[in-house]
Amino acid sequence: MERELAALQTQVKSVEETYGIDNLHLTVARGYIAKLLANSRIARWLANYRQEYLGEFEKIAEIDAIGPLPDRPGT
Repeated sequence: MERELAALQTQVKSVEETYGIDNLHLTVARGYIAKLLANSRIARWLANYRQEYLGEFEKIAEIDAIGPLPDRPGT
């Protein structure tokens, strides 16, 4: 059980270390998708040929902010 806890703590530390850069990448990607959807030709093409992508891209573009890393119990 102690090995499992140590492995879990290592995984949590890894996530904490990469959270900031991952958040930045996701924010940039969201902005890029929103910019693409603002182009009427791209939006029209997606609506005609890839409706499933358009719906998902719209959901991504509507995200206001990516939430903060939740506090861990006991910290």
